[in-house]
Amino acid sequence: MIKKAYFYALCLILALLGPGKAQETSQIPEDFDPLEERFKIEAAYIPNYREMMRDVIVALGQYARENRPEFQIILDGGLDLLTRGQWENDLDDLHRAEMAGAQTDDERFLLKLFSPEHPVPAGTPIRRYIMAVNGLLVTNQVCSPAKGALSSQVKKIAEQYGLAVIGAEHCDSEKQRENAVLTLARKKIPVHADTDKTAVFDRIPVETELFLENPENIDSLAKVRNMLIMTNTRNFTDKDLWVKALGDTNYDLLIIEPFFKSNIPLTKEEVKQIQAKKLGARRLVFAVLNVAVAEDTRLYWEPSWKLREPVWLRFQSRTNPAGIVVDYWNPAWKRILGVYFKSIMDLGFDGVVLQGVDEHKTYERIIPIN
Repeated sequence: MIKKAYFYALCLILALLGPGKAQETSQIPEDFDPLEERFKIEAAYIPNYREMMRDVIVALGQYARENRPEFQIILDGGLDLLTRGQWENDLDDLHRAEMAGAQTDDERFLLKLFSPEHPVPAGTPIRRYIMAVNGLLVTNQVCSPAKGALSSQVKKIAEQYGLAVIGAEHCDSEKQRENAVLTLARKKIPVHADTDKTAVFDRIPVETELFLENPENIDSLAKVRNMLIMTNTRNFTDKDLWVKALGDTNYDLLIIEPFFKSNIPLTKEEVKQIQAKKLGARRLVFAVLNVAVAEDTRLYWEPSWKLREPVWLRFQSRTNPAGIVVDYWNPAWKRILGVYFKSIMDLGFDGVVLQGVDEHKTYERIIPIN
């Protein structure tokens, strides 16, 4: 079984790299260290972190389409990647200036830098990335609209390309939570709404009366009326109790952690059990998978690992005490990601919610090009 798992992982990694993208990534020097960019680095060696993140998502989408076309991929974040970014054009300007012979200490450099000729204007939709996924999970569209509101451009892209939109709301009060649910329901956006500002997703509400309870079978995101996110199992002492508690709900969509206590995987039978609502109808169950953060509680974690050992364990996560932001383009990490992604598909989950997609910003913050 182990050899078979690695074989499939290898196949996925080859897909992740791809002939064209492998060549592009190989141009990065072996001793390349993003930490050094804050001091000085030749522009030719600054990679497009956004495009490398898109490469990962596109490859996962392609793998899913080729093996289980009905399998759905939702992005938790990654909205900036839907279109060509100004940061990417700034990077192209920097490359173009150096290729023209101008150096950063040369007056001609600024002239070259501010004479852009962009073949792809900022704001242009990136079709290959958009078409690799099925929907977007957007947080706090109502309860914190200054941070979570969808831009008109993202709304237009979602409508044009048929991307489903689902929500997560963390509100200050029960009244605000109810308003968020009703507001998004009018827009036909199913939502997980709570009053937990820590966004831990560790509770199953007592269903005295489930909003828009649906007795029908759910076979697509378009039919989902309500949903629950539960990605932290800390309130359960036993996996069987957790599985039973999930099965005793009538939500159309469950988004869950596929491992109890981060390292005890669900079985096919348990996933199938959870896919049945308490009232008997079929529902959708999605797993979560972080594409750019490694955790020391996971099965893949080696006892000798620590920050920057191996080198692709790059930065301490700002939001997850147990997490380390990784060089998500690194083949070793892609191998791990490939095994997990395939395992989620093989367990029978209906889809996956990809987290950590915005971690490209961690690397962009240290790039001295803006």
